Amino acid sequence: MDTGQLIARAGLGNSAIEMSSFNLERSIKLWLKEFRKHRAFHEGAIREMELHLRDHIDDLIADGKSEEAAFNHAVEQFGDIKPMAQEAYRSQRPISNNQFINTTMLKNYLKIAFRNFVKHKFYSFVNVFGLTAGLSIVLLIGLFVNDELSFDEFHEHKNELYRVVENQYYAGEPVFPVAVTPYALGPSLKTDYPEVEKFTRIVFEDFIFEQDGREIIEYDGIRVDEDFFDMFSFEVLTGSVKDFKANLNTLILTETLAKKYFTDQNPIGKGLKLDGEEFIVSAVIADVPKNSHLDFYYIVNIEKIISEDPERGSNWDSNTLYTYVQLGEGTNLEHINDKVIGHIKKNNEGSVVDIYLQPLTDIYLGTVDFVVEVQRKGTLLYVQTFSVVAIFILIISCINFMNLSTAKSEKRAKEVGLRKTIGARKEQLIFQFLSESVLLSIIAVMLSIGVVALLLPTFNALTNKEFDLVAIAQDGSVGLILLGIFGVAFFTGIVSGSYPALFLSSIKPILTLNTQSISVKQGAGFRKVLVVFQFAISVILIIGTLTVYKQLSFIQGADLGYDRDNTMYLPVDPAKAQLFADEVRNQPGIVGVGVSNRHPNRVYSSSAGFNWPGKNQDETVLIHFMGMDHNYVKTMDMTILEGRDFLYTDTAAVLINEKAKALMGMDDPVGKTMSAYGDRRIVGVIKDFNFKSIHTEIEPLVILHRKDLGLALIKYEDAYAGDVIKTVEKKWGEVFPSKSFNYGFLEQDFSELYVAEERTKKLSTYFAVLAIIISCMGLFGLVSYAVEQRKKEVGIRKVLGASVAKLFLLMTNDFAKLVLISLAVSIPVGRYAMSLWLEGFAYRIELSAETYILSGLIALAITILTVSYQSIRAATNNPVTTLRNE
Repeated sequence: MDTGQLIARAGLGNSAIEMSSFNLERSIKLWLKEFRKHRAFHEGAIREMELHLRDHIDDLIADGKSEEAAFNHAVEQFGDIKPMAQEAYRSQRPISNNQFINTTMLKNYLKIAFRNFVKHKFYSFVNVFGLTAGLSIVLLIGLFVNDELSFDEFHEHKNELYRVVENQYYAGEPVFPVAVTPYALGPSLKTDYPEVEKFTRIVFEDFIFEQDGREIIEYDGIRVDEDFFDMFSFEVLTGSVKDFKANLNTLILTETLAKKYFTDQNPIGKGLKLDGEEFIVSAVIADVPKNSHLDFYYIVNIEKIISEDPERGSNWDSNTLYTYVQLGEGTNLEHINDKVIGHIKKNNEGSVVDIYLQPLTDIYLGTVDFVVEVQRKGTLLYVQTFSVVAIFILIISCINFMNLSTAKSEKRAKEVGLRKTIGARKEQLIFQFLSESVLLSIIAVMLSIGVVALLLPTFNALTNKEFDLVAIAQDGSVGLILLGIFGVAFFTGIVSGSYPALFLSSIKPILTLNTQSISVKQGAGFRKVLVVFQFAISVILIIGTLTVYKQLSFIQGADLGYDRDNTMYLPVDPAKAQLFADEVRNQPGIVGVGVSNRHPNRVYSSSAGFNWPGKNQDETVLIHFMGMDHNYVKTMDMTILEGRDFLYTDTAAVLINEKAKALMGMDDPVGKTMSAYGDRRIVGVIKDFNFKSIHTEIEPLVILHRKDLGLALIKYEDAYAGDVIKTVEKKWGEVFPSKSFNYGFLEQDFSELYVAEERTKKLSTYFAVLAIIISCMGLFGLVSYAVEQRKKEVGIRKVLGASVAKLFLLMTNDFAKLVLISLAVSIPVGRYAMSLWLEGFAYRIELSAETYILSGLIALAITILTVSYQSIRAATNNPVTTLRNE
């Protein structure tokens, strides 16, 4: 209501308005006259409102506004008189405790909230930005965590399905957990234990598909038993799997592979050659869901290879496949595990293996590091870490809101006092402030959904996921998702607005409606605690980011015992492997070609059947093994410490690594004979090299000299990196004209071994930066408010001779102290958390003081930069401007 409206209501015409100049006292009287028209306002309350109005007008005039502008602005801040009268009238009537709000009052609260947002644009922006950023991260991490936790949840019988795994025990070694089992185990379990209703064995195998005379290696095929289709819920799109067991040459394709070989044709009943033998397509199933720990592209019958080699089916010695069982509903897992634990020992005298059942839904995020694990394997620690990070960032966002809301309490204190004076109840005031907080949260949620939609492609690339908001909205759970999102908004609004609401609603009117308004220091202690907590979280994230970065740098620069750079590899036919190697070796830019039967960091084959002079025959010892030709060591730049490398003429020779030498207890093993798939002579000791992930310590290894090997590794000069593929492919076409050309690079594979860590490094970096930005936004808001509160103090100090530097230190000192306190809190916590993470690596960095010092300096520097702008601005202001109204 402006001056003209007040005068018009008092009965003065337009001519009177035009003739009269602005009169502050008359305008105030006209404003008070409007209050006296409502019986809800008693004279004492009207007097209190007059004092409040006059104080507000004086403040505005002190800020440089004219009397008319100050009056109009102050009246506007009071709002419409009618809703205030209704609130006062209702508060004077006896009402039940749960009837303190109605539609009119809610509308008024929303109007007040909107006006406050507009009035305090800067603080509103900081709050909305902080909450939007925080909620965006919470939503993105929520998508990631929910997807990780959903693995294998789509199977109908998920609660009855288990994988059989082993604990192996060897002399002088800890428990050796293995995910693969013998062929004979599955059928035997079903026969011997009534609790086991179904079983299936799964063997991963790569086949050569032949079509139109062209051979193509198709990876990730599986051999299974017939119960596989009853146990697992993989959707059959067309055809049938009912005759799977009866027809040994049955082939089942996934939808993608069916389209690759048959395009738009119906593949059912059609034939494809696999490894030169005809198979008939009996069914097409949907592509394996991304949240399945089993990942495959086609299925063949395991009974096929058992029929060709009956001894394989009764084998108890070799662990070569995964065994899954389905238990009867209600079966006690602990009870059945007690029964089956010694089953292999019962059927294989001398075995050192115990077995137990692992729930299907625990496989993907299981904490046991099994040997020969499936390809799709998650890490529970990272899921837990990202969940905690999401909570931390949400807390930081809420802290910003609470800090700024309590810091603004002086501005809202008079409003609270006025409402209490006219009879507003405490619960009504609490509801008002909480409704403002929730409204702000809802706005932030709506904005964050848009932010998530923009960031989703980048987030998918970073996490190797395929999230799609449209697909999520169409899967039938959109209602639950929206309910969850707005539940988060409501929860965030309530949590972040609770303290300001309780703080402001408890203020006594007598302290707010006099000229000496409530001091902002009443909430200062709580705000300092929040700032410390906020920056402690940020520093922990900085420590985590620096530690992950240093560990990954250490891994990438670690000496593996061989040179992985500029190395191409490809599977070859063992019969022509040496011919192909000789052809490629003579090409320009090729440094060397070696042939092996194992990828250099995927050596999982092991045996307890090796013997050597002096071995204790009462001990069972496990040793890994692999095969190499006579060019492999030189090609991979490995080091022979004792003896010599393989010669082409060697027929029964082995190399052992340093760990094997130590295990065997032989000071001079060269020239001695050991039993390793026949008697073989040890010709040399090779320097230890990592033949698994660097998460695992180097283990004893025996290397057999062989010529029937199927993996060629080609080392090339860096200058020929752009031509090596064409060079090798040309020779491939000459030696293997009908086979498809498939290759890989060791350096790329090495990076993929640590993709989870690389993802963690990137995500932790982004999260740390975001946490710092949110914290600094809140800090900037607090500094802005603190500067405003102390501007007259700064003016007086300048008049008394204080320098700009001293004033700057005065303004930054308190905040710098808070950051130092946060360092004292965060460093021990960050060190403990990173120590736990580093335990997952067999070879790791040492946590050094420089990490914590650098983290502290980063946090302190950011704080000073954040505070400095407003501090310097306040310190350089003309004191005449700030003190003219004193």
